[in-house]
Amino acid sequence: MKKFLSALLVLSFVVCSVGLASAEWKFERKISIVCPWGVGGGADSTLRPMANLLKNILGQEVEVVNVTGGNGVTAVEYVYKQPADGYTYMLGTQSLFMQDIQGTTSMNFKDEFIPVARLVHAINVITASKVAMEKKGYKTFSEMRKYVQDNPFEVSVGMLTSTGLDGASLKQAIEGLDILDVSYPSGSEMNSALVGGHIDIMVTGTDEIEGLITAGDIVPLLALCEKRMKRYPDVECSVELGINSVLGPARGIFAKKGTPKEAIDVLVAAIEKASQDPSWQAFLVQGCYDERPGFAGPEEYAKACEEDYKLLSDYLKAEGVMKKDYYAK
Repeated sequence: MKKFLSALLVLSFVVCSVGLASAEWKFERKISIVCPWGVGGGADSTLRPMANLLKNILGQEVEVVNVTGGNGVTAVEYVYKQPADGYTYMLGTQSLFMQDIQGTTSMNFKDEFIPVARLVHAINVITASKVAMEKKGYKTFSEMRKYVQDNPFEVSVGMLTSTGLDGASLKQAIEGLDILDVSYPSGSEMNSALVGGHIDIMVTGTDEIEGLITAGDIVPLLALCEKRMKRYPDVECSVELGINSVLGPARGIFAKKGTPKEAIDVLVAAIEKASQDPSWQAFLVQGCYDERPGFAGPEEYAKACEEDYKLLSDYLKAEGVMKKDYYAK
C-alpha cells in the first residue's frame, strides 16, 4: 500500500510538473508570423486583425512579415531556415500543400511543419460577369450549365493557375463542361476582365469579391460548399447539385517542427481566446467567414490538413503534376 501511495505521489508530481511547465512558458520578445502572400490580400487581411488581438493577450509584439514569391514557397523556405525557438510561425493554406505535393519545396512541408490552429475556413464561389449573363441569358449556375451544353466553348473562365487551390475547386465544379480557359497573371486583372464582360466566370473566395458583388458588377452563381450560404441564400450550392467540389481556403498557423510544445500550447490558447473577441466575430461576419466553423485546435486542424492532403494528392495525380506521393502503397 505504501509503495502504491508513493508511486501515486510521484505520478501526480510528474503530471503537475508537465502542466506547470506548459503554464510557465512566457514569450519574452517579439513574435513573428510570416504571411506567404502580399499585403491587402485575403491571407494578409485575415492575419493582421488576429495579430493585433494576440499582441494584447500575450503582452508581446506580434509582427506580420510578408514574404512573397513562388506561390508561397519563398515563405516556406524562409521559415524553414529560422530557428524553431517558438518565436517564428507562418500562415498557411492548402495552396502550400499543393506546392509541396508538386515538389516545389526543398523539404517535405507535410513532415517539417506542424498545424497549430486554424483561423478561418472560407468558401469559394463561382462568380459571373453581369454583362455576360445579360448577354447570354442565364441567371443561375444550372442555367449556365445548360447554356454551355447547348453552346460548347462559348463560356470562358478566368484562371490564375490550374494547379492552385482555386483552379482545383473550379475544375471540380465544371467537370464535363466544354468551357474556354483564359489565363491571367493576377487576380486584379482577372477581376477587371470579369467586370467588363471579357470573361464569363471565375472562382474566388467570398471575402475577396464582396465589394464587387455588393456593387452589382459581378454575380455569385455557385457556392462551393455543403449547404446554401446565409449571405447568399438564393445562390445554388455545389452539394445540392451533386457536384463534388467544396474546396475553400482554410487559413491557419503552422510552426516549424521542433518548436517547443509549451510555446505552441500558449499560442493556441491565445488564438482561441482571440477568436471569441467581439471584434474578431464581427470580422468573421464581414468576410463571410462565419459560414463555416473557424477556429480549430492542433488535433482537429491536423486531421483536416490530412484530409486535404489526400484529396489534393488525388487531384494533382490526375493532373499529372504530382511529384511527392505521401500515400503510395
